Amino acid sequence: MEFPASTLPALGTLAVLHILAAATPGPNLVVVGHRAAAVSRTSGLLAVAGVALATLFWVVLSLAGIGVLLQQAGELYHWLRLIGAGYLLYAGGRYLLAAARPAAQEPLAAVPRRGSPFRAGLLTTLSNPKSGIFWTSVFALAVPPAAPAAFYAVAVAMVMAQTTLWYGLAALIFASAPSRRVYARLARWLEAIAGTALLTFGLRLAVEAAEPSR
Repeated sequence: MEFPASTLPALGTLAVLHILAAATPGPNLVVVGHRAAAVSRTSGLLAVAGVALATLFWVVLSLAGIGVLLQQAGELYHWLRLIGAGYLLYAGGRYLLAAARPAAQEPLAAVPRRGSPFRAGLLTTLSNPKSGIFWTSVFALAVPPAAPAAFYAVAVAMVMAQTTLWYGLAALIFASAPSRRVYARLARWLEAIAGTALLTFGLRLAVEAAEPSR
C-alpha cells in the first residue's frame, strides 16, 4: 500500500487543524488534568487512553460518513447532544459536590476518584456528538479527491498519535510534583473550577441542542 507524496500537504493541514482543536481548553483537558493532579499519573494516562479511544471512534465514524448523517438526521443529532450535555452536567456536579464536601468527611475529590479514569475520558469525549461533525468537516476540507486508502490509514494513525501525545503530555505536567503540590494547597478551589468548567460545557451543549426545537 503505497503512500503518495502529493498528499503530504493535505496531511499537514489535517495535523494542524487537529492540534489547534485539541489545544483549545475543553472537557477532555479538564478530566485528564484533574485525574493526573488529584489522583496519580497513571490515572491521568488512563483517562488519556479513554480520550484516544473515543477520538478513534469519532474519526472512523466520520470517515464512514456518519457525520453527514448526523447533520441530516436533525432529531437524532438533537437527542445525542442532549444526552452528551446531560453527562457533562452530571460530571460537573460530581466535582462541585466534592469541592463542597466538609473536611471532616471523605477526602477532597473522593467522589470523582471513585469512577474509572479510562471510562471518564472515554465518556467525556463520546458525550459530544459535535466531534463527528467536526471530523467530517475537517476531512472534507483536508482530504484530497480520490485519496488512496493509504492516506486514510496514515491520517487515522496520525490523529491517534497526536491525541495520545498531546493529552499524555498534559497528564505528565499535571501529575508532576509541583503541580500536585499546588493542587494539594488549592484542591477545593480547583475542584470547583473543574466542576464549573464541565457544567459550562454541558450547558452550552444543551443550549445548542435546544436551538433547533425552538
